Amino acid sequence: MAELIFEIGCEEMPARFVKPAIEQMAELARVKLVEARLLTAGQAEAAVRSYGTPRRLAVVVKGLSGKQPDAQEQVLGPPFKAAYDDNGNPTKAALGFAASQGIEISQLQVIPGDKGARVGYLKGSKGRPAREVLSELLPELTQALHFPKAMRWGSEKLRFARPIHWLLALLDDRVIPFELAGIKSGYQSYGHRFLAPEAIVLELAGEYLEQLTPELAFVEVDRAKRKARVEREVLAEAKAAGGRLIQSTFEEKELIAGLLEEVTDLVELPAPCRGSFEPEYLEVPRPVIVTAMREHQRYFPLEDESGRLLPAFIAVNNTRAKDMAVVAQGHERVLRARLADARFFLREDTKRPLISRLEDLKNVTYHAKLGTSFEKVERFAALAAGLAEMVAPELKEQVIRAARLAKCDLVTGMVGEFPSLQGQVGEDYARRDGEDPAAAQAIREHYKPASAYDSIPEGLIGALVGMADRLDSICGLFGIGQSPTGAADPYALRRAAIAIIRIVTEKGLRLSLGAALDMALAGLAPWLGRPAGEVKAEVLEFFAGRASGLLADQGVPTDVAEAVLAAGLDDLVAMRARALALADMKKMPDFAALASGLKRVMNILRKEAAQVPEGPPSEALFQEAAERELFTAFQALESEAQARFAAGEYLAFLQGLSALKAPVDKFFDDVMVMAEDEALRRNRLALLNKVASLFSQLAQFTLLQLA
Repeated sequence: MAELIFEIGCEEMPARFVKPAIEQMAELARVKLVEARLLTAGQAEAAVRSYGTPRRLAVVVKGLSGKQPDAQEQVLGPPFKAAYDDNGNPTKAALGFAASQGIEISQLQVIPGDKGARVGYLKGSKGRPAREVLSELLPELTQALHFPKAMRWGSEKLRFARPIHWLLALLDDRVIPFELAGIKSGYQSYGHRFLAPEAIVLELAGEYLEQLTPELAFVEVDRAKRKARVEREVLAEAKAAGGRLIQSTFEEKELIAGLLEEVTDLVELPAPCRGSFEPEYLEVPRPVIVTAMREHQRYFPLEDESGRLLPAFIAVNNTRAKDMAVVAQGHERVLRARLADARFFLREDTKRPLISRLEDLKNVTYHAKLGTSFEKVERFAALAAGLAEMVAPELKEQVIRAARLAKCDLVTGMVGEFPSLQGQVGEDYARRDGEDPAAAQAIREHYKPASAYDSIPEGLIGALVGMADRLDSICGLFGIGQSPTGAADPYALRRAAIAIIRIVTEKGLRLSLGAALDMALAGLAPWLGRPAGEVKAEVLEFFAGRASGLLADQGVPTDVAEAVLAAGLDDLVAMRARALALADMKKMPDFAALASGLKRVMNILRKEAAQVPEGPPSEALFQEAAERELFTAFQALESEAQARFAAGEYLAFLQGLSALKAPVDKFFDDVMVMAEDEALRRNRLALLNKVASLFSQLAQFTLLQLA
């Protein structure tokens, strides 16, 4: 068994490239080594380990075969019918295939297959030495690595994340010879660019992890260990500064987790230092200070045990200097300049109340065909008031105030400098102005959820304002022909629709989606380029698609989601509950037989729709016992079933319908629905329609896939 080390040394890659590339390196190596018959599929997972820093990607493989085993490959030729005539003589097709393969016609075999028999033969191949195979495989692996952005350099045609500087490739004690991008493979690796710049010559592949260490090369190639080291040393520095990493909100915890990942891939060996700034800068809103540290400098902000922000931070460097205090001073100067700018914007912005900036939005174009940002605010403020009337009339005035404040911070100097803080700056300024705290909170929360993994607004005011803002955007952009395409969604309308569905369902808001769309479209009337009814139909279909995806995420089968959505999604809370109930019911042993009968009812009614009466059936026209039994069974459960449905007890509703299984089956066994007598035929269709009207309010059963 042999050991392989393959390392690609390059200029520093962006942090976001490093972790995915390390993972790709291992996966590609496993696949290619198994395909090359140097590892078995069972060995691959344990045998291959990948490593990396911003300056290198490496893979170590233990237990590698020194030579490929001999193999036989099945080579297929033409179909058997084309290879031999009726007398069993080879045709030109068979002769030509044999000649092209350099074999005798007698060596051809008949090989059965799913699409019919073919002729072919078993081609033997001698196993090659691993070193020879790897000299071809490693360049292929390198070129197969994918990066978000790749580059060429010099006259080279190879595309890679950054220019390659060295290639270490050893199988035990021998170099695997190849050349790539003008670089020849060799025995050499390199440590830290500044702290260990001399070449590190390896005599054995197994020496790689022994030589590339923090002690000898000032490099930690194991990403997991490097991340643990960053976290350990940053926490120690935070404790020494008398604080802790910020953690007062879920967002701040997520921020620290993301920063830890990023910093891990910015350094080869972490060298943290503490810095501070003047306490007077703490008058700047906390999100601004945190953002100035995180987004612009990759510093770790600190707070005290009570959660108050400290005038201190931790910076992680890639090089440990002789005097880290000097390094800290450099970081302090950079941050101080950013905070000085932020304080200037704060003082200038707060010379006016936030609400006064609503007028400034008249000078900001939201969309050339949908008016100014001021006009958009006026539209969704009215829509938010309408939504409040549906679910919380007592909050209507607060909702209107929050909506009118929601976009005012977009024209402040602070948001101009820190665009990612829209909403957060608005909340801070509103609180400074003495606005209602709930309305101020809504300014920030109306942007939530900002992603599939973000939480929904905590407060109902922010939820209603956010829904109104998104509904105005969706209806407006659909109305001017700017709906998403299969390849593009430049206005993030899919994300907006998902956010609305999540807010409604997770908060349990019982409102009418159709009515909400009507209000949104009424407000947009001067801007719409086509009929509101046409736009509404498209938007409802768009929401159905997003709802189907969310139901799938919750484990609802696709056919169940389609069946439920076909019965309506006006009440999104009820729609979700119906889908979950039907998904549970579908798992029960007797459901398929019940659903099969219900589908048969629906199929007949659809086929004979023109003959189905609107009214109930007449008992006087029943001729068969099975008709009376079905009608009696239906009457016995109708009122209770309707009550359960109205109460949202959808699983109990479905279970109650099970009582119809036997009568429905008997009806179809004993009764001819399409009787020649028109009165009899229409009466039987009326009976089936009565039954169908009960269960079709939950789902369109004809869309269910039954095993």
